[in-house]
Amino acid sequence: MEPIDIVRLEEAVVVFYRSTSQEQAHLHEWLTKVQLSAQAWQFSWQLMQLGKSQEAQFFGAITLHSKLMKFWHEVPAENRDELKQKILETIIQFAGGPKLVLNRLCIALSAYIVHMLNDWPTAIEDVINTFQNQQIPNVTKEMQLWIMLEVLQAIPEEMQAIYTSVKRSTLRGEVAKRAPLVMETTETYLQMQLDREWDADAYGNMTKAVKCASTWVKNIGFSIENCQNITALLLKMVNKCYWPCVQDPDGDGCMSADENDLAEVCLKTLLYIIIQPDCHLYPITASILIKMFLDSLCDITKMEWKPDNNNEDIVSSIYTLFVSAVERHSTLLLTGITTSDPELSSLCSRLVNEILQCTDKPGIYPVEESCSSMALGFWYLLQDEVFAIAYEAERFKCWEYIRPLYAHLTRILVRKAEQPDENSIDKWTSDDLETFRCYRQDISDTFMYCYEVLRNDILDILSTVLDETIAQLQTNPTLWTKLEACIYAFQSVAEHFDGDETKQIPKLMRVLNEIPYEKMNEKLLGTALETVGSYCQWLKDNPIYIPSAIQLLVRGLSSPMSAQATLGLKELCRDCQLQMKPYAEFLLNECQAVLTSGQMKNSDCVRLMFSIGKLMSLLTSDKIPSYLDIIVSPCFEELTAICQAETKTPQARIRTIFRLNMISTLFSSLNTDLDDDDQIEDLQNVQPVLIVMQKTMPIFRRIAELWVEELDVLETACSALKHAIVNLKSSFKPMLQDLCYFIVAIFQTRCCAPTLEISKTAIVIFYKDEGCKSLMQRLLVEFVSHSFKLFESTPENGFSNIAETIEMFYACLLQIVKKIPQSLDDKAIAYDRLIFYALKAMTLPENGPIRTSIQFLSHFVMQSRNYPQMTVAVLTAGEEILKTAVVCVACVTPRQQVEKFADIFLSVNKKYPAELAIWLRNIMLQSPNFPTNLVDEAEKSRFITQIIREKVNKRLLQQHITEFAIKARGLSDKFQ
Repeated sequence: MEPIDIVRLEEAVVVFYRSTSQEQAHLHEWLTKVQLSAQAWQFSWQLMQLGKSQEAQFFGAITLHSKLMKFWHEVPAENRDELKQKILETIIQFAGGPKLVLNRLCIALSAYIVHMLNDWPTAIEDVINTFQNQQIPNVTKEMQLWIMLEVLQAIPEEMQAIYTSVKRSTLRGEVAKRAPLVMETTETYLQMQLDREWDADAYGNMTKAVKCASTWVKNIGFSIENCQNITALLLKMVNKCYWPCVQDPDGDGCMSADENDLAEVCLKTLLYIIIQPDCHLYPITASILIKMFLDSLCDITKMEWKPDNNNEDIVSSIYTLFVSAVERHSTLLLTGITTSDPELSSLCSRLVNEILQCTDKPGIYPVEESCSSMALGFWYLLQDEVFAIAYEAERFKCWEYIRPLYAHLTRILVRKAEQPDENSIDKWTSDDLETFRCYRQDISDTFMYCYEVLRNDILDILSTVLDETIAQLQTNPTLWTKLEACIYAFQSVAEHFDGDETKQIPKLMRVLNEIPYEKMNEKLLGTALETVGSYCQWLKDNPIYIPSAIQLLVRGLSSPMSAQATLGLKELCRDCQLQMKPYAEFLLNECQAVLTSGQMKNSDCVRLMFSIGKLMSLLTSDKIPSYLDIIVSPCFEELTAICQAETKTPQARIRTIFRLNMISTLFSSLNTDLDDDDQIEDLQNVQPVLIVMQKTMPIFRRIAELWVEELDVLETACSALKHAIVNLKSSFKPMLQDLCYFIVAIFQTRCCAPTLEISKTAIVIFYKDEGCKSLMQRLLVEFVSHSFKLFESTPENGFSNIAETIEMFYACLLQIVKKIPQSLDDKAIAYDRLIFYALKAMTLPENGPIRTSIQFLSHFVMQSRNYPQMTVAVLTAGEEILKTAVVCVACVTPRQQVEKFADIFLSVNKKYPAELAIWLRNIMLQSPNFPTNLVDEAEKSRFITQIIREKVNKRLLQQHITEFAIKARGLSDKFQ
């Protein structure tokens, strides 16, 4: 690099830090190169001279740190002592600020210390002695302490980040030897501060001291056997931060920002202490520390157990500590449940009770409280651990212990699931509502864990809550939130109950129909509708309750909760289809009325068509046409009108997609060939979808012509036809010729993923039918040839632009070669192009084409020995296939994807083992730098041997491929 002009550099730095992001992007690349240059060792000091701009000084400091971190090997051994002195002198120079520069210099000294641990073994002791004993003149005591703590805190982080030839484990061991000294230093300082009045400077240094201890515990570790003193100190500090402000009669009871920060970092440090990787090896010490937590902190959680409390942050941190401690020491908890030791038993009960209180925090999450969500994971863990106990007697004892807990928890969860009412909703933001929605889902999952413990008893508990809620509503009809939450709880556990439950669910069904929804918030009706849908399996075994369920769902169709109503009706028609026969015509009339009204959203109309299809399937053949005419004709009439007018406006496109989605959904569910032993005798084997298709296929062709440039329209049209094919199967045969015309018409204009997929669906279903085989073979040839036209017209560097189509092409061919390989035995199919573009797909950066092309080629190779022409194709292209695979593994394909290439090597090895050995040696050994210059001849020979040897063990072959990829890419050091 050319010599760097310090004036120009300084100007560039100032512009960089004071300019917009667009201007910064211009300078960033040059400044990065400058930092990497060897000259950076000199100019970093020049930029930090007094009188320079703060931006220049900061850039000088971060450059020095970057060089120490990444380019230590550039520092000659004889210059290292001088470098240390310069760093120390510059730290003293900036002791008066700016702190931004001073901070980076302290971190630079930390990086220097980590590199020099062998040559300067007393580095940490020397730093502590120098700054703790105030050996620096003209620098305040507080600032010397700040510098010391900043340096000490950065050492563990620098140990993990610096570039060094020393093994990371060795380096970590050397740093760990200094942990007792650092912890002792911070403990001594904090102990001195406890008995003093705290000012702003004291808070800053105490917070820094605790962060220092926290960083060492988190990144290096410090056995909990030695942590009782620091634990006691930190707990005292938390209490000293909290109680004076709460008990001050003249204050507002709210902790200051300094107090909050110090308390939070103390609690986080305690958390790191109690969750260290090896702390489970010391259960006695862990129980002592947890008891210290409870003794010291429970009064705070008790004081703040209220909604909208002033000190929510500290309570959240305390509960996080409790929950983390019990999750890390779950074995200790289970021991406490089964033990005869009263102290341990009492300790575990106290801890569980605190977590129960956390779950039960007053107020609505997240607006009035922010703690309760963190406890929900514990309730999964507890029941999971209990049921995993190997010994039955011990497991039963634990289960007996937790049953009343989960019974209490169930009632708590109903309260916590309550939504905000009309009076409080105004203070909720959209983010709050989304957070609450996720929280309610977590509560729903927790109800499931309660079921695992309580089984059917959970319904008795919920039924009691339901009775209490209904009684409260008699006196205060506006209290709908508790009723809604109770119904939501019933919904959450619905999947566990079959038709045998005949006590509480019938009561729930009765209550759902008796609620005066018109007098209450519409959300209550929405939850009731969802709940009816969730009990469809139960309704199937108890059809006497279906009429009341239908009554409620019909009520919901014309309400603002139509989405939930259409969802519930869909589930009812799917799970209880045959039981719905007596109500089919009534429901179809109601569906038609609500569709005609135009009051439902498009998505709800589409969903409703599923139920319409299921209900129509129950009618006798003479009644279906009239309903098709009433309900389906408007869809085709509108589509016809759009096509005739050739209207290509955005609104027309939206209406086309909407109507096609309605038809597609109907085709997926309308099938009079009901496959059920209880099939009603008068159900004729009439396929109304075929009648519709015969009348409307020309409309599909016109849609394809009009909207051929709009992929989402084509996708929806193809989806409708695919549902018709899959639904009708052999009954679709009369329409196959028209379908092929439709597909080829699109192919002639454009080749796209939806058309490829529908082609594959038809070919796979009908190829084996002798009457359709010839047509399907011609369709397959069109499928391949039109795809080739697209590939041939694509620029060499533009294949990523059609990655989705390439992915679908080879995904479809994969299904074809797996299910009907004989269809590919056709001279009209150019195997060389098929393989060529598969190899092209393998080299793309997108995962989809890589995956499907590899799978296709692997199956093509596996099938090829059964077909002479395919055998010739593989023998001709085999060496190129392997060469491309090796190059992809070595340097082209994203590293996370290289394992997939094992399929190609395995398939070739199974079907062409002799050729594989020859091809690999030709590829790997004839070119000196193939596939990269980072693998030598011995490594290539070893890789060839590994590939040839592994004929079955895919996992081991993947391991070999990954190791080769790492070597070929020069990543061995990173993954050592």
